[in-house]
Amino acid sequence: MKDEGEMMKKKCLFFDIDGTLVDEQTHQIPQSTIEALRAARRSGSVVFINTGRPYSHVSAMIKALDFDGYCCGCGTEILIQGKPLYRHQIPQPVCQQIKEKADACRIDLFGENTPTCYVSLGHVENGFVKSMEILRSEGFNNIVPWVDHQSEFVKFCIAYDQHSDLEAFKLFLNEMKFEFIDRFDGFAEIVPQACSKATAIDVVRENYNVDLHDCYVFGDSTNDLPMLKHVPHSVLMGNGTPSLKPIVEKVTARIDQDGIAKALKEYGLIG
Repeated sequence: MKDEGEMMKKKCLFFDIDGTLVDEQTHQIPQSTIEALRAARRSGSVVFINTGRPYSHVSAMIKALDFDGYCCGCGTEILIQGKPLYRHQIPQPVCQQIKEKADACRIDLFGENTPTCYVSLGHVENGFVKSMEILRSEGFNNIVPWVDHQSEFVKFCIAYDQHSDLEAFKLFLNEMKFEFIDRFDGFAEIVPQACSKATAIDVVRENYNVDLHDCYVFGDSTNDLPMLKHVPHSVLMGNGTPSLKPIVEKVTARIDQDGIAKALKEYGLIG
């Protein structure tokens, strides 16, 4: 049982979207999750999204839940109460250099930005076809072909296959100070080393003057690793990547088995 002083402290809660709040099979948010998030806000907690998606790809379904703010693009974009707080923009000449290196290594590139995302295809068969189909089904029509010396992004994804020179591209990324996040076979997220879901949490909690021990994070996949390692109160969804289990404080139930609601109740964050 928490004492009165502990209960009076403001708490900051951070939630990934895909696989954590939104069921990747139904593409819906479970009703138990919706009710739990509302209860957390009523109890005085500050509730944030912390996603790999750019803000331009946060759906109306998510925004309808009235989060206090959004940490997007793996920490490259942060908004509080609808106002920009932080943005790490990769300079256009660097974006162009990345695109040209990707072409040389036979890699497809998806540059994520707000308000527009840029895609460079042609090297990998069906590289981003499924991803773009999902985004367009969600109502996002801001994906356009790459324009040399104009297109820019805050982070990017790549698609590669057996014909790609992935090792050469990884060496280039390391030299340019980018982090390679392997998502699954043939797909990876690339983020500036200065940014992550963990750095985003520090920006937010400092803005609210909240101690790290009063933060709680909820995730399911490898791009959640920085925040799951950074925050003591870390929760992995039951449907999450198994290799992440040893590094989290708690493994909750699956997303479709009231995992968010159960974890919030177990922490005493909701009744």
